[in-house]
Amino acid sequence: MKQAKIPTNIFNKYPGKRVAIVEGKVIAASFDATVAYESAKKKYPNKKISIFAVPRKEDKYLLV
Repeated sequence: MKQAKIPTNIFNKYPGKRVAIVEGKVIAASFDATVAYESAKKKYPNKKISIFAVPRKEDKYLLV
C-alpha cells in the first residue's frame, strides 16, 4: 500500500490539528478529523484523502 506524502511545514503551521492531505498537499485542517475529511471530500470528491494528526510541540513521543 502506498503511503501518503506528508508535507514538512505542517508541524509548525497546524499543531494539534487534523489535516486532510491530497496528493501531498494540505487541503483542509481542523481540530475535528471528520470536519477536515468532509471539507476535503467536497473539494476533491474523487481523490484519495489521508488524515494526519499533527502533534503539538508539548506532546511527548513514545519510541519503542
